[in-house]
Amino acid sequence: MVVLAFWPTWGRIADETAVGAGSALVFAPLLGGLLTVSALAWRRRPELPIHDRQSDAIVGTVVLLIALMGQWLLVPRYAGAYVLLHIDVMAAWAYLLGCCVFAFGLRRTGRFWAAWLVLAVASPGAMRLVMYFLGGGPWAEAAVVAAVVFAGPVVVIVRGVRRGRPSARVQWAGPAVTARQAWRSVPLLLVVGVVLWLAPLPGGAQTRLGHGPSGPAGPGQNVPAGWTERSVQDIPWAPRMFGPSATLYRQLLRADSPRADWDTLMRPRQAVVQTLTVSDPGLLDLYPLEMTYDLTNARVGEPEPVDLGHGITGRYRTVVDDERLLTWSLLTFIWTRSSDHVQRVSVLTVDDHEYDAEFPETVHVAGSTFGRMLSLLLRGSASVTASGPQDKDLAMLTELGTDLVEAQWQTQ
Repeated sequence: MVVLAFWPTWGRIADETAVGAGSALVFAPLLGGLLTVSALAWRRRPELPIHDRQSDAIVGTVVLLIALMGQWLLVPRYAGAYVLLHIDVMAAWAYLLGCCVFAFGLRRTGRFWAAWLVLAVASPGAMRLVMYFLGGGPWAEAAVVAAVVFAGPVVVIVRGVRRGRPSARVQWAGPAVTARQAWRSVPLLLVVGVVLWLAPLPGGAQTRLGHGPSGPAGPGQNVPAGWTERSVQDIPWAPRMFGPSATLYRQLLRADSPRADWDTLMRPRQAVVQTLTVSDPGLLDLYPLEMTYDLTNARVGEPEPVDLGHGITGRYRTVVDDERLLTWSLLTFIWTRSSDHVQRVSVLTVDDHEYDAEFPETVHVAGSTFGRMLSLLLRGSASVTASGPQDKDLAMLTELGTDLVEAQWQTQ
């Protein structure tokens, strides 16, 4: 029932793994839970013949409601961090727990508490966070997977050895839930499973992936005509977050001539072009663009599609920083540069048009990301979403983005 109810999730995980997101990591807690169940079954202890079917119904219903809320409310709310968090996987474990409570009883299900603890604690987001703090890469992933898989059974076996095996003369309690009682709960579990199966899943970067010119031209992007590169910065933490071969460059561009439609005081405008190059497109879904900026006290507008030519479609958004009283505009597009290079290019402007204007810094995933997620959970989407039209730099970024795309094709 869990396999069928979350069939779209399992298919999505397979697709994400195929494009390099490493989402198969989410099955490590399941393997660890199964090994923990085996260890607990081997260390069976006497059970009291106490059972309350009413308690089963109450607890099982609450757990099923948690699964439904996670799938229908939290997954859409955290659509931007779907691959990172995979809340639907946690909803699947909650549905599994609810099914077991109805089918086998709360007391019998609770006897395997250590296995449920493994599934609850080793969430996809928590494992990704630990991997990041360990430095990222295959060794960090192997260490996290090994810890998740073997920690539960090792702890159970060690505790059992210290207590000693129970006597073979102990009389074990029989099944507390009859077969008839278990089958009577199946229609409810089927209905809940169908509702879970109908829940839509967010789209990914693959749906926005365009085809660019073959081969990266170098660090960053070629500067289009009419603009001058003032500085270029190599972000050192990119391999830790996006893989050993990842690069992240940040270019500061300045217009050669002022334009009245861009600034009424005829000041030359500036823009930051940020280029993230990765080996697999799935990594762009794992760590979305919002996680590379500090958006703790910022509200982000809804994306607006922008045609940049050559079949490339960008996404224009505005960001209102309530703490700095600053509004900045962001244009992003994703394209392939070769068979093993995918780029996410971001063009950023601010409403401060002075020569020494301060642009938002590029940051790695940190407390700002989790603070934003907490605000989204407690205060809703209104706390992180900018309302009303904010397109003051839409025309400028559309022209700059189009010229930027054209400049890369001209070098081929």
